[in-house]
This record gives sequence, structure tokens and C-alpha cells, in this order.
Amino acid sequence: MNDINMIDLVLRGGTVADGSGGELFEADIAVHQGRIVQVGKVVARGREEIDARGKLVTPGFIDVHTHFDGQAIWSQRLAPSSWHGVTTAVMGNCGVGFAPVRDTDHDSLIELMEGVEDVPGVVMREGLEWAWGSYADYLDALERKPHDIDFCSQLPHAPLRTFVMGERAIRLEPATEDDVAAMRRLTCEAMRAGAIGFSTSRSILHKTSTGAAMPTLRATERELMGIALGMQDAGSGVIGYRTDFDTEALRLEEFGIMQRLVSASGRPLSVSLFQENKAPQGWRHLLDLVEGAYAQGLPLRAQVAPRQLGVLLGLQSSQNPFSENASFKLIAHLPLAERLAIFHDASFRARLLSEERPLQRKLENMYDMSAPRPAGAGRPPRGSRKVAEPHFLEGDTFDSGLPPEAALPAIAAREGRS
Repeated sequence: MNDINMIDLVLRGGTVADGSGGELFEADIAVHQGRIVQVGKVVARGREEIDARGKLVTPGFIDVHTHFDGQAIWSQRLAPSSWHGVTTAVMGNCGVGFAPVRDTDHDSLIELMEGVEDVPGVVMREGLEWAWGSYADYLDALERKPHDIDFCSQLPHAPLRTFVMGERAIRLEPATEDDVAAMRRLTCEAMRAGAIGFSTSRSILHKTSTGAAMPTLRATERELMGIALGMQDAGSGVIGYRTDFDTEALRLEEFGIMQRLVSASGRPLSVSLFQENKAPQGWRHLLDLVEGAYAQGLPLRAQVAPRQLGVLLGLQSSQNPFSENASFKLIAHLPLAERLAIFHDASFRARLLSEERPLQRKLENMYDMSAPRPAGAGRPPRGSRKVAEPHFLEGDTFDSGLPPEAALPAIAAREGRS
């Protein structure tokens, strides 16, 4: 073959996972002018050849749940996603992000991202240029910097609600008719500007770094419907939905809202699906509901994480097991060395351990839905009941597969300690 007719790239002898769900197979892959032109036995030579024997060869992965909303502003590299074969990342999940925004709300959006996703506040304060107000302006700011992979951005509910309602959003007040109309209009504008969708969170687990609930926690179905209809007005966008499914009653209630949003707007919806220790089979019941709705023609899908979920706690993280304790709040502002010294004081430890631990209750993730619901209100406040959850000590590397005997309760039992 003449050099001018050579293929740009040939990957030789790799184990191909083509994404179809079929069996893996060994093949050569030829790429020319940015497109795959042959899969199988490639006789032609490539200008570049890669020996892929013993390696997996796959399409680029789409990481549908990321929080690069700040990192994409200050960095060209969307790591760690771009380290692992991801070629497209979707950000703006869980209703947190940075647009639209007023100049007065920068700190509240940073505290929200820090609390929900543990992105250090100091990094965001240094890295975010805030050269935008509208969501369209935010997309323009992202576009000004080249990036190592492609990405899609969702319109996040918390900034949208705060932009429209101000302090009333942070106080979890219900949206007025005018508020809903404004959110509908801004949502339509965001979709037309290039948003891939809209995301919200109604989870009690999502809080700011100061311990406050997300502005979206008690958003009513009327508010969510207005936003969904804004997407209908634009004719585009996927609804991203994160909530709690702690009981069968709540699961049915929340799923009913999702079905009505999809039915009224015609927009597809993606819901986060988790397995919880207190209800190991709960995810199956939710998946049954998803499959039933899809069988009826509703474009509704479940979003599943490919690994276990966990929370990293520590005195240098945004949260630790005592973050919301009254005694810890008195010393939380001190440098790390000073806090460590205070932790070694026996009287402080005794006082700390004698206090109620709100964060511990949150992490134990066991809720009592018996609280009455005021007429017309959104999600009610919830109490909780304790259930044992595994807590592990972590060293320099993270290991998500530690056995039960490595958990702190097991260590304490072996050593006869509290």
C-alpha cells in the first residue's frame, strides 16, 4: 500500500468490549481521519500502530455523574474521569453548581458544593472567576478554556432557585407562582443555550458545609413541574433526580412525582439508584417501578454507580463524625494542630461523646416518616432511628473492599474499647 493510502492508526490484537453487551472478542481496529473504519483482521498498515494484546479496547466511556462544575473553570484536565477512559463527562448533578448566580450568592453556592461533594472551599474561592451571571454566560466561560475531554452541563436546581428567590430559597420557603414562572423561563433559556438537562436533589443527606439543608429539599411538585415544563418549552433536556427512598411509602410518593413530571413534560428522567444497608432490597423495588413506567412508554431510567458509595470523614475534610456537635463547632475554626491538641484533652472528649451527634444520625440514614405533613408543604422534616453502619480507618490509599472485621466497631470490640 502506498504511504498516502495508509490508515492513520491500527490497534493490534486487543480484547474488544464494543458496548453492545455481547461477548468480548479479539480484533484489530483501524482508525482513519478520526473514525473507526474496520474491526476485525486489518491487513493494511497504519501510520501509527499500537500493540493492544492483553489490553481492553473499548469505546470512550460517558461518565454521567460528575461535579466538575468548578474544576472545568480553572483546569483543562477533568481528572480523575479523564484518567480512566472517559471521553465525555456530565456535570451539574444533584442540583449543585454555580449558575445562574448573583454576586451576593457566591459564598452560599461554594458552601453547598463543599458540603455535598467535599470540594475544598478554599480551592473554589481561589479558582472560580465568577465571570458570569446567567447560565448561558457560564457555558461561555467554560468554552473559553480547552479541555482534555468533552463534557455536558446540567442546569442545577439550587443555584436556579437561589437566583430567583434569594434568601427565601435558603430558608426553604415554598416558591410563589411568580417564582415558578421565572424558573420555567430561565430553564427554557438554559436548555436553548446548551444545557443537556436539569438536576435536582430532595435528599436529606445533602447539606452545606455549615450543616444547612439544600435549598431544594422541600421544593414542591408544583415548582418541579414548572421547571419540567420549561424544558418542554425548549424541546430538550433530561431531568436528573436525586432523592431518598427510605420507605415504601416515600418510594411510591417520590416515584409518583417523577412519573407526573415525565408525563406532563415529555422529557426523559434519570433517577439515582442506590442500595442502602437498612433496606438491601429497596433498589429492586425501585427498579421494578422504573421498568413498569418504561413499559408504559415513559422515558424513565435508573442511574447506577459502578462502585460502592461512601463518605470520607476527617479533621481535614469538610466533615467529620462530630462536625455538627456543639462542642466541635466552638473549635472548628482553629488550625488543625490546635484542634488535635484539644481532642487529646480527656474532659473535652468526655463532653463531646456525651452530646447528641446529628451528623452520625444523618450518616446512619434511617428515617422516621411518621411526622405529619402540613397542607401544601413539600418534604417534611424527619427524625431518625439508629442502625449500625460500617466505619473504616483509611491510610494513604483508599480501599473500598475492606472486610467487616476491619470496621471500627469490630476493632473496638477486639480491643475492649468504646
